[in-house]
Amino acid sequence: MKRYLAVATITIYLGTLSWGIFSHTFAVGHVSHPAMYYVVWDMFCGWSGYECRQHLIAQGESGQYYKLNPAPWGEFKAFGPADRIDYDSFAAHSQNIARNILRNTEHEPIQRIFLVEENWSKRYNIPDYLWSMKFEEEKESYSYFHTRMIYNSECEPVESRMGWIAAINSKNLETDPRLAKMRNKAKPFYAVTPYSQAPAQNASSIPAYATDGILPASYQQTQ
Repeated sequence: MKRYLAVATITIYLGTLSWGIFSHTFAVGHVSHPAMYYVVWDMFCGWSGYECRQHLIAQGESGQYYKLNPAPWGEFKAFGPADRIDYDSFAAHSQNIARNILRNTEHEPIQRIFLVEENWSKRYNIPDYLWSMKFEEEKESYSYFHTRMIYNSECEPVESRMGWIAAINSKNLETDPRLAKMRNKAKPFYAVTPYSQAPAQNASSIPAYATDGILPASYQQTQ
Protein backbone atom coordinates (compact mmCIF):
# COMPACT_ATOMS: atom_id res chain seq x y z
CA MET A 1 0.00 0.00 0.00
CA LYS A 2 2.80 2.41 0.91
CA ARG A 3 4.49 1.68 -2.38
CA TYR A 4 1.35 2.54 -4.33
CA LEU A 5 0.98 5.80 -2.40
CA ALA A 6 4.62 6.70 -3.07
CA VAL A 7 4.26 5.95 -6.79
CA ALA A 8 1.01 7.93 -6.98
CA THR A 9 2.57 10.91 -5.16
CA ILE A 10 5.61 10.96 -7.46
CA THR A 11 3.41 10.59 -10.54
CA ILE A 12 1.09 13.42 -9.51
CA TYR A 13 4.04 15.65 -8.58
CA LEU A 14 5.94 15.13 -11.83
CA GLY A 15 2.75 15.35 -13.86
CA THR A 16 1.81 18.66 -12.25
CA LEU A 17 5.27 20.12 -12.90
CA SER A 18 5.21 18.90 -16.50
CA TRP A 19 1.79 20.44 -17.06
CA GLY A 20 2.97 23.72 -15.53
CA ILE A 21 6.00 23.91 -17.83
CA PHE A 22 3.89 23.02 -20.87
CA SER A 23 1.16 25.49 -19.90
CA HIS A 24 3.57 28.38 -19.41
CA THR A 25 5.62 27.60 -22.53
CA PHE A 26 2.66 27.40 -24.89
CA ALA A 27 0.31 29.76 -22.98
CA VAL A 28 -2.34 27.06 -22.58
CA GLY A 29 -4.50 27.73 -19.54
CA HIS A 30 -1.67 29.41 -17.63
CA VAL A 31 -4.04 32.12 -16.31
CA SER A 32 -7.20 30.02 -16.17
CA HIS A 33 -7.22 29.72 -12.37
CA PRO A 34 -5.31 31.26 -9.43
CA ALA A 35 -3.99 27.78 -8.58
CA MET A 36 -1.95 27.84 -11.81
CA TYR A 37 0.35 30.32 -10.08
CA TYR A 38 1.82 27.42 -8.12
CA VAL A 39 2.74 25.32 -11.16
CA VAL A 40 3.70 27.71 -13.97
CA TRP A 41 7.35 28.66 -14.25
CA ASP A 42 7.13 32.38 -13.61
CA MET A 43 7.74 32.75 -9.90
CA PHE A 44 9.27 36.18 -9.23
CA CYS A 45 10.64 36.75 -12.71
CA GLY A 46 11.92 40.17 -11.74
CA TRP A 47 11.11 43.39 -9.96
CA SER A 48 10.57 46.70 -11.69
CA GLY A 49 12.18 49.93 -10.52
CA TYR A 50 8.88 51.71 -11.14
CA GLU A 51 5.65 51.76 -9.18
CA CYS A 52 2.58 51.33 -11.38
CA ARG A 53 -1.03 52.37 -10.88
CA GLN A 54 -3.80 51.81 -13.42
CA HIS A 55 -6.60 54.28 -14.09
CA LEU A 56 -9.82 53.60 -15.97
CA ILE A 57 -10.98 56.75 -17.78
CA ALA A 58 -14.35 56.81 -19.57
CA GLN A 59 -15.22 59.35 -22.27
CA GLY A 60 -18.89 60.29 -22.57
CA GLU A 61 -20.75 61.43 -25.67
CA SER A 62 -20.46 65.02 -24.45
CA GLY A 63 -16.67 64.75 -24.42
CA GLN A 64 -16.54 64.73 -20.63
CA TYR A 65 -14.06 62.32 -19.02
CA TYR A 66 -14.92 60.24 -15.94
CA LYS A 67 -12.52 58.37 -13.66
CA LEU A 68 -14.04 54.95 -13.01
CA ASN A 69 -11.71 53.70 -10.30
CA PRO A 70 -11.72 53.55 -7.40
CA ALA A 71 -15.32 52.37 -7.59
CA PRO A 72 -17.97 54.34 -5.64
CA TRP A 73 -18.46 51.40 -3.27
CA GLY A 74 -14.75 51.14 -2.44
CA GLU A 75 -11.85 49.00 -3.59
CA PHE A 76 -10.36 45.76 -2.33
CA LYS A 77 -6.76 46.26 -1.21
CA ALA A 78 -4.95 42.96 -0.87
CA PHE A 79 -1.78 44.50 0.55
CA GLY A 80 -0.56 48.05 0.95
CA PRO A 81 -2.02 51.02 -0.94
CA ALA A 82 -2.49 49.27 -4.32
CA ASP A 83 -6.02 48.48 -5.50
CA ARG A 84 -7.09 45.20 -7.07
CA ILE A 85 -6.73 46.53 -10.62
CA ASP A 86 -3.10 47.48 -9.97
CA TYR A 87 -2.20 43.79 -9.61
CA ASP A 88 -3.48 43.11 -13.14
CA SER A 89 -0.17 43.84 -14.87
CA PHE A 90 -1.31 42.15 -18.10
CA ALA A 91 -4.53 44.21 -18.32
CA ALA A 92 -6.53 40.99 -18.56
CA HIS A 93 -9.40 42.03 -16.28
CA SER A 94 -9.67 45.80 -16.69
CA GLN A 95 -12.53 45.53 -19.18
CA ASN A 96 -14.57 43.44 -16.72
CA ILE A 97 -13.89 45.95 -13.94
CA ALA A 98 -14.94 48.85 -16.20
CA ARG A 99 -18.06 47.00 -17.35
CA ASN A 100 -19.10 46.26 -13.77
CA ILE A 101 -18.65 49.89 -12.67
CA LEU A 102 -20.57 51.29 -15.65
CA ARG A 103 -23.36 48.74 -15.22
CA ASN A 104 -23.92 49.75 -11.59
CA THR A 105 -23.66 53.55 -11.89
CA GLU A 106 -25.67 56.31 -13.55
CA HIS A 107 -23.92 58.23 -16.34
CA GLU A 108 -24.32 59.59 -19.83
CA PRO A 109 -23.73 57.22 -22.78
CA ILE A 110 -20.07 56.24 -22.91
CA GLN A 111 -18.07 56.24 -26.14
CA ARG A 112 -14.69 54.91 -25.08
CA ILE A 113 -12.83 53.69 -22.02
CA PHE A 114 -9.08 54.13 -21.61
CA LEU A 115 -6.82 52.12 -19.36
CA VAL A 116 -4.00 54.50 -18.44
CA GLU A 117 -0.85 53.41 -16.65
CA GLU A 118 0.80 55.77 -14.18
CA ASN A 119 4.44 55.00 -13.42
CA TRP A 120 6.91 56.63 -11.08
CA SER A 121 10.28 55.65 -9.66
CA LYS A 122 10.00 53.51 -6.55
CA ARG A 123 12.66 55.54 -4.82
CA TYR A 124 10.00 58.19 -4.21
CA ASN A 125 8.12 55.71 -2.03
CA ILE A 126 10.63 55.96 0.80
CA PRO A 127 9.68 58.16 3.78
CA ASP A 128 10.69 61.81 3.77
CA TYR A 129 13.18 61.44 6.63
CA LEU A 130 15.04 58.67 4.78
CA TRP A 131 14.98 60.71 1.57
CA SER A 132 16.63 63.68 3.30
CA MET A 133 19.34 61.37 4.66
CA LYS A 134 20.13 59.81 1.27
CA PHE A 135 19.52 62.56 -1.30
CA GLU A 136 20.41 66.24 -1.42
CA GLU A 137 17.69 67.28 -3.88
CA GLU A 138 14.10 67.84 -2.85
CA LYS A 139 11.64 64.98 -3.10
CA GLU A 140 9.54 65.79 -6.18
CA SER A 141 8.02 62.69 -7.68
CA TYR A 142 7.13 62.76 -11.38
CA SER A 143 4.64 60.37 -12.96
CA TYR A 144 4.69 59.04 -16.52
CA PHE A 145 1.30 58.27 -18.06
CA HIS A 146 0.82 55.74 -20.83
CA THR A 147 -2.36 54.55 -22.54
CA ARG A 148 -2.37 50.76 -22.28
CA MET A 149 -5.82 49.74 -23.58
CA ILE A 150 -8.73 51.37 -25.38
CA TYR A 151 -12.23 49.87 -25.17
CA ASN A 152 -15.41 50.77 -27.01
CA SER A 153 -18.77 51.56 -25.41
CA GLU A 154 -19.38 47.84 -24.78
CA CYS A 155 -16.00 47.47 -23.03
CA GLU A 156 -14.66 45.44 -25.93
CA PRO A 157 -10.96 45.95 -26.81
CA VAL A 158 -10.30 48.33 -29.68
CA GLU A 159 -6.57 48.68 -29.16
CA SER A 160 -3.99 46.91 -27.04
CA ARG A 161 -0.49 48.20 -26.29
CA MET A 162 2.55 47.02 -24.43
CA GLY A 163 3.02 48.22 -20.90
CA TRP A 164 5.01 51.40 -20.38
CA ILE A 165 8.24 49.67 -19.33
CA ALA A 166 8.10 47.21 -22.24
CA ALA A 167 7.32 50.08 -24.64
CA ILE A 168 10.29 52.08 -23.35
CA ASN A 169 12.59 49.07 -23.75
CA SER A 170 11.34 48.50 -27.29
CA LYS A 171 11.81 52.17 -28.15
CA ASN A 172 15.37 52.12 -26.82
CA LEU A 173 16.20 49.07 -28.93
CA GLU A 174 14.95 50.88 -32.02
CA THR A 175 16.60 54.27 -31.44
CA ASP A 176 19.83 53.64 -29.50
CA PRO A 177 22.70 53.11 -32.03
CA ARG A 178 24.74 51.06 -29.56
CA LEU A 179 21.84 48.72 -28.82
CA ALA A 180 21.03 48.50 -32.53
CA LYS A 181 24.60 47.36 -33.23
CA MET A 182 24.39 44.75 -30.48
CA ARG A 183 21.04 43.57 -31.85
CA ASN A 184 22.53 43.05 -35.30
CA LYS A 185 25.27 40.85 -33.83
CA ALA A 186 22.89 38.82 -31.66
CA LYS A 187 21.45 35.46 -32.64
CA PRO A 188 17.74 35.39 -33.53
CA PHE A 189 15.23 33.40 -31.52
CA TYR A 190 11.62 32.39 -31.95
CA ALA A 191 9.11 33.71 -29.42
CA VAL A 192 6.53 31.09 -28.50
CA THR A 193 3.94 33.69 -27.53
CA PRO A 194 4.89 36.87 -29.43
CA TYR A 195 3.21 40.11 -28.45
CA SER A 196 0.70 41.27 -31.02
CA GLN A 197 0.14 44.97 -31.55
CA ALA A 198 -2.69 44.49 -34.03
CA PRO A 199 -6.01 46.11 -33.08
CA ALA A 200 -8.67 43.78 -31.76
CA GLN A 201 -10.96 42.28 -34.37
CA ASN A 202 -14.75 42.49 -34.42
CA ALA A 203 -14.68 45.72 -32.44
CA SER A 204 -17.00 48.66 -32.97
CA SER A 205 -16.69 51.26 -35.70
CA ILE A 206 -14.54 53.47 -33.48
CA PRO A 207 -11.23 53.77 -35.35
CA ALA A 208 -8.19 52.28 -33.68
CA TYR A 209 -5.20 54.53 -33.27
CA ALA A 210 -1.72 53.72 -34.53
CA THR A 211 -0.08 51.08 -32.38
CA ASP A 212 3.59 51.83 -32.90
CA GLY A 213 5.66 53.51 -30.22
CA ILE A 214 4.35 55.06 -27.02
CA LEU A 215 0.97 56.73 -26.76
CA PRO A 216 0.92 59.35 -23.99
CA ALA A 217 -2.29 59.86 -22.08
CA SER A 218 -4.31 62.98 -22.76
CA TYR A 219 -3.35 64.42 -19.40
CA GLN A 220 -0.09 64.79 -17.48
CA GLN A 221 0.48 65.56 -13.85
CA THR A 222 3.02 65.27 -11.07
CA GLN A 223 2.32 63.60 -7.76
